[in-house]
Amino acid sequence: MIIGLVFPACKKDSFPEKRLFRFIDRMTMENVAQSPLAKMSGETGMSNKIYPLKSYPVADLGTGENPYGIKRKLNIRNADSNILFAPPESRYVFDIVIPAGSVLEFGTGIVRDRNSQEILETRTQEEPACTFSLLLEAEGEKTTLFQKTHSFPKKDQSMVFQTHEIDLSGSPGRARLTFVTEAPHPHFSFWSNPVLYKKGSTGNNIILISLDTLRADHLGCYGYERETSPAIDTLAEDSALFLNTYSSSPWTLPSHVSLLTSLNPMRHGVHYENEKMDSSFVTLADLLRQEGFFCSAFTGGGFVNAVYGFSKGFDSYGQSSRGIHQKDSAEWICASALDWIEDHRDRDFFLFIHTYQPHNPFSSPPPFNSLFLDEDDRWNELDMLEYVGGKKGIFKKLPDRERENIVNLYDGEIRYTDAKLIGPLMGRLKELGLYDSSLIILTSDHGEEFYDHGGWEHGHTLYDELLKVPLIIKLPESRFAKTRISTIVRLIDVMPTILDEQGISVSGLDLDGKSLVPVLRGKEVADRRFVAYKADNILDSHVPQKLSVNEERNKLILNRSFTAEQLDFFAFPPPEPVPVELYDLSENPAENKNIVDEKPRIASRLVQLINDLYAKINEGKSEKADIDKELLEQLRALGYLR
Repeated sequence: MIIGLVFPACKKDSFPEKRLFRFIDRMTMENVAQSPLAKMSGETGMSNKIYPLKSYPVADLGTGENPYGIKRKLNIRNADSNILFAPPESRYVFDIVIPAGSVLEFGTGIVRDRNSQEILETRTQEEPACTFSLLLEAEGEKTTLFQKTHSFPKKDQSMVFQTHEIDLSGSPGRARLTFVTEAPHPHFSFWSNPVLYKKGSTGNNIILISLDTLRADHLGCYGYERETSPAIDTLAEDSALFLNTYSSSPWTLPSHVSLLTSLNPMRHGVHYENEKMDSSFVTLADLLRQEGFFCSAFTGGGFVNAVYGFSKGFDSYGQSSRGIHQKDSAEWICASALDWIEDHRDRDFFLFIHTYQPHNPFSSPPPFNSLFLDEDDRWNELDMLEYVGGKKGIFKKLPDRERENIVNLYDGEIRYTDAKLIGPLMGRLKELGLYDSSLIILTSDHGEEFYDHGGWEHGHTLYDELLKVPLIIKLPESRFAKTRISTIVRLIDVMPTILDEQGISVSGLDLDGKSLVPVLRGKEVADRRFVAYKADNILDSHVPQKLSVNEERNKLILNRSFTAEQLDFFAFPPPEPVPVELYDLSENPAENKNIVDEKPRIASRLVQLINDLYAKINEGKSEKADIDKELLEQLRALGYLR
């Protein structure tokens, strides 16, 4: 075995400034007392083989240098989690001060994959194993705090993994902690997210919920006549309800990038299904983790998969195919989130929850699938996109009864999500005493069209049925409860609002969004300007580029014309394209009366603004996403790919 030695210079103790100390943030070359990676990382042709296949270097804000690529994110139990990669023999040494009432939390594990099999060349009759030890030196005494031996994963296992917790409340303040892995054979062994935190929560918790494909106008608190959302409506009573919130994109990927970075699409540059956010962008989770929050996510995967950069800043970012392939995905997401909350209720946390439940195909479990059906309805579940013939059929006109049937199924999905995710989540938060003190935000990434403008599904237009999303903000102690805000705001305003509420400065970040706190306080009453963009031919849709902006309640949409080749793609022709559309949303919320000729000055100003925005579209810094077969299957299940 090749061993590299680097001895730490103990020139300064590390002190946790916040309630949470992450070893991965404090680790530098000085902390690496021993690692085979020191030699292996320099060997020609080995750079991509000495690490687990389902891992990549950490880019979280505040993690600093990454000696030998030790700091990584690894997929553990369907979640991309921060690890210190530690193939034996590794020794990582930290001089710290252990605060009173502290807990040390970490995981240990071994990966079995193609790369590890190639490294593990030497075999013996004995089962290969690796021992993890945690050594404490304090006041001249040495103690083994922890020791665990893991056997190499069996042939049907991709990993062995276990979490651990050590109570250090009685330990002396100044100490040296050494993380050691030892084995007679090479292994892909690792320490998962080792952290030191103080017991007890300040109740300072943030929960951001994204219900994919949820139209605001199908919720009771937004005036919908059906009882689709009793739990959401109850939450809205304790919250500020924003009646006119605009997304920056009519489909999942760019919209969520905007939500979690507060950047418009032309700034973040993620326009297509094979692009991901640049690792240099600062995310909401990045900033919250630096303030001592545990940051975790439970998502449905697909276009919010970590492969698109969404794991940045999260200690653990979950994405399971079950969140797409199962009819009860909202219930599964809820159970996962509640288990996590139970385990983390004694600390400050940021939790991002996302579900595709309202998304096509519409097939919620009974009785919710038939809750709003009429006696003569044809379907009690339906893949609507498949029924119309895929992307080629999105402009197919269906009989009114079929359209109503589809809407009924969609409403059943909303009610199921409300009953199996929002209701239990809010109920458990109250039982745990976390509800009142928590900041809870519920929103969506985009809506869904039911032939409102001659089409189905989403991603192809910039009308309000796709851009207007719900935004419900419950502040701690229900400040601003029952406040109803009619001012136009944006999804990009969510991130700066959360940061403002936490007292975190955004100076120097150059965000496109702004905090909504001044709006809540009545200090800002003007409509904000939104920008929405749809790139040319996304998801092989053959629909050309579109961009929309507003001036107060005047909304302009600029449409690039269909090419002859694009028109030939469709089995049913799209509505006749109009280059410039202008709507007065106050007088014509249905957007069916184009007034571009009636307000030429406003149209001219907005067209010029859009032209300026078009010039910046290629300035975004997106990267190419590495999409594997599993993710492709998830996207097919959602109807995005065929």
